[in-house]
Amino acid sequence: MTATEAAPLPPSGPDRLFRVGPLRPTGPTTVEASMRCGPWTVGPDGRPGLASLCVLLDAVLGQATIAGRPEGMWPVTTEMTVDLTGAVPDEGEVTVRAWVIGSAGHSIVARGDMLGPDGSLIGVATEWGRLIPEVPDVGADDPGSDVVPPGGDAAAVLGAYVVVGAPARAAGEVRPTLTLPGSPALANERDTMHGGILATAAELAAVAVVPGSRDRPMATGSLHVTYLRPALMDGPTTVRTDVVHQGRSFAVVRSDVRNAAGKLAAAATVTRRALD
Repeated sequence: MTATEAAPLPPSGPDRLFRVGPLRPTGPTTVEASMRCGPWTVGPDGRPGLASLCVLLDAVLGQATIAGRPEGMWPVTTEMTVDLTGAVPDEGEVTVRAWVIGSAGHSIVARGDMLGPDGSLIGVATEWGRLIPEVPDVGADDPGSDVVPPGGDAAAVLGAYVVVGAPARAAGEVRPTLTLPGSPALANERDTMHGGILATAAELAAVAVVPGSRDRPMATGSLHVTYLRPALMDGPTTVRTDVVHQGRSFAVVRSDVRNAAGKLAAAATVTRRALD
């Protein structure tokens, strides 16, 4: 497979919402970018968390697969896996450095390292892409140029409605833990919900349903997202959660992300770990 010379994608609306800096190529199929930390990194549990880094991760890993694709093909993300090895900082910058580690047939996979403000490793990630013979016209335009990031925590940045605690039930139906608006600010270059935003929503919902407590704080240790179909921007996207396991040392949450038509767009598994 011969890599295609690829200019970095212009900033998207989600990039601007989460203060992601420009993509910086560092080799033929390697790229990095950084984002500032602040209130927008805080989750429903009041702690900086993984959700806020998902847009950065998807942007950098995705750019690596774009750089490594064969001519005339385009990678569509099918899976993203993230494992945290350190705490998400509440200030300073987080940098993700990514590179292609393999490709075969219609698949390509990139790996990324997450570095804290002092350069220490705080996490690793991989992203799989499915190569399709359809290259979108991304050009040099800045699709997120009119997006002004609001204040507040990660959910406020998304404009999301979040229910903290056990999922509410009405007439036998489980209500969504999190609801996202169909806002153009959350779209990718193909005018569907940004993959990093879907991952952000899945992790935020898991935190909301298993937030931990003052006596026993918890943090997300790992996230695995499988992307099944697009979430269009013609209505709200919802996340329903199911606590698969909850013990003293860790909990496992499944987050189902459904598009406006009610179809499953992404399925995520989130592991929440006790900090003591």
